[in-house]
Amino acid sequence: MGVRSAVDLLKQLPLFAAVDEAHLQTLVFSSDELIVPPGRTVFEAGDPSTNALIIKQGDGVVLDPETGGVLALAGPGAMFGEQSLIAGLPRQVTLNAKTEIEAIVIEQAVFLRLCSEFPEVGMQVLDVLNRQLETCSRELSEVQSKFEVSALEDLLREEE
Repeated sequence: MGVRSAVDLLKQLPLFAAVDEAHLQTLVFSSDELIVPPGRTVFEAGDPSTNALIIKQGDGVVLDPETGGVLALAGPGAMFGEQSLIAGLPRQVTLNAKTEIEAIVIEQAVFLRLCSEFPEVGMQVLDVLNRQLETCSRELSEVQSKFEVSALEDLLREEE
């Protein structure tokens, strides 16, 4: 996949959709490429991580770290490790290659250097991450309130 195709792929990701194309080209030029044969583990839950990985080609299977069950299938455009670009958080899931995976790997140091040289890039990415966090918080609150209502209903039934 050429630079143009890689930039187009990054533009499709919510995290980079608002980032200027010239900055994305810089990111692509500074990133690494990873090729993982079918059947191999790309990364495991709990692995330390200081990079984001974007699948360019191929398919992977996302596994639950606790049960080993399949959570999702991941194909071209799937991104893992957004938080690792900023905070270096460990991997949350395991990714196995179903077919050969070709991926872009963006190291935290490269990303942070780009953000220090072009602060608007960091602001755009932080804005996206903030909106994602707000969505997660809202969804978590909705789930929590459903559990609270259910527990209250159970308690009322017991009192009858």
